[in-house]
Amino acid sequence: MRKWELFGKILLGNFLLAFSVNMFILPFHFISGGATGLALILQRIIPLPFSWIATGINVSMFFLGLVALGRVFALTTLLSTCVYPLFLQLTSTVSELFTLTQDPLIACVVAGALMGLGLGLVIQSGASTGGMDIPPLVLEKKWGIKVSVSLYCMDTALLLIQMLFSSPNGILCGLLLVLTTSFVLNQILTLGKTQCQVVVISSKYEALREAFLKELDRGVTLFCIETGYYQQSQRAICSIVAQNELRAVQAKVQSIDAQAFMIVSKVQEVRGLGFKPWSFTGKEKLAKSRNRSDPKKTER
Repeated sequence: MRKWELFGKILLGNFLLAFSVNMFILPFHFISGGATGLALILQRIIPLPFSWIATGINVSMFFLGLVALGRVFALTTLLSTCVYPLFLQLTSTVSELFTLTQDPLIACVVAGALMGLGLGLVIQSGASTGGMDIPPLVLEKKWGIKVSVSLYCMDTALLLIQMLFSSPNGILCGLLLVLTTSFVLNQILTLGKTQCQVVVISSKYEALREAFLKELDRGVTLFCIETGYYQQSQRAICSIVAQNELRAVQAKVQSIDAQAFMIVSKVQEVRGLGFKPWSFTGKEKLAKSRNRSDPKKTER
């Protein structure tokens, strides 16, 4: 992907985050996690505009990441650290100019979808949104605490604190917003990358192996197995295929052995030779913890 496309996706992602905050979260008084939730809490204590508080949090977290995680990681958060507060300021009056909906339920679902889409675009671009995403990475580096665990605990704590001064309607809609954000984020990160693990058990495994390698152009792994009823020793075929290739695989297997036993499982990620490399950066750990790679046509 070209640099200007990555740049555009990061800008669009941050704009969607800022727009959803000013159009839905603040006007409807929803509770929220992350830096937005912390800013909502601090706004009850510090009499400053929301955008100023959010800027202070993002800048503070940026320097924490710079010191604890290094310059390379800090560079991935720099753009978001700069443009997100700017977009917050630019969209601060958007809810006063026009109203998209007055229904809290619709508002929280739309806000969650926009935030999930925004986060997904930023993470897909290889960048980080910064903010409260950084402390869990620091905790993992310093003390080995899993990112998913610390991220969950921090978001839970922020939500519980906001419940003390929020209405029941704001609490329920806020929880739905968080769930919607997580769901959409996961869909965006796995969009077009979902793969299938295919396991085929057949006495004609040699013919199937040739078909996978030469006709379907897929890599295969053979497992030595023993059938349960006849206790015959043979081999099972395992392969990773793209979801849109599954139909062709099923047709080929059926044409070779209509009695074959086939197991299909969806997998989110495959790492190793010919697939996604074994290298984790901070942003990859964060994306994976929140819950992604096109298979190359080589043998595993």
